[in-house]
Amino acid sequence: MSIPIASTAHRRLRVLWILLFWLIIGAGAYILGVLSSTGQAVEDHVLQGSDFNTHPPAPLSLVSPFAIAVALVGLGLIALWVHGIARALTVTLVPAVAIVASQLLKSEVLGRPDFLTLAAENTFPSGHMTVFATVVGAAVFALPRRLQALGAVGGAVLLSIVSWQLLGYGWHRPSDVLGALALAGAGFAAVTMLTPLQRPPSVWLLRTASIALVIGGWLTVGVAIVLTVIAWQSGNTDMMLNAGQLGCVALSLLAAHSLLRLAVLAYSPKGG
Repeated sequence: MSIPIASTAHRRLRVLWILLFWLIIGAGAYILGVLSSTGQAVEDHVLQGSDFNTHPPAPLSLVSPFAIAVALVGLGLIALWVHGIARALTVTLVPAVAIVASQLLKSEVLGRPDFLTLAAENTFPSGHMTVFATVVGAAVFALPRRLQALGAVGGAVLLSIVSWQLLGYGWHRPSDVLGALALAGAGFAAVTMLTPLQRPPSVWLLRTASIALVIGGWLTVGVAIVLTVIAWQSGNTDMMLNAGQLGCVALSLLAAHSLLRLAVLAYSPKGG
């Protein structure tokens, strides 16, 4: 049975919106957080509230080249079994390309002006957050349809914990985390734009998880903004750290929402 052209175009617009949203988030995080003296000052306050730790607990401590390779190969095999070869390639190649791109962007392409601190090292985007965000995306895409909502919710929790750790242990600034989430979201959206799309299933768990993630994300964005204003006016670095952490948690929830939406729209010849 043929798919109505209007329906296909509408789904393609959904994917395009997700792609544009994360491109805007990534560009905005870099412009406001890295290329702005005010942004650098705000993020310096976040770092001042952190407690630097070179040996953080899990899940942050679990990242290694071997662990990444095992995770991607395992998820690729699951995707191959459940969805077919095209999804398996998406699940393995998008994270690999994004992880390499994050390192090239940080070290070779993007710079950090020394507005406040001499020779401040550029850490945008976060390599660790790119790993976790893309692996979560790979998991949501690889899982069978009946488990994708649970994967997205679990992924949102994982990304929230990691982003909280990255700021709390002084490894990264908020813009670095947002840039990594944007890289993962835009990467999966760009690939989905190039694939056939299907009608999302009318499953209550998928709808409930999607609504909960997007509402929770935007509500947390509002709380983070209010807390940032209060912390900036009072000069409270601990509160500024918490505001930054909440902001990263908020975008983690929205990233999981986007990945879930993309996964259910992407066509699977085996149905999943």
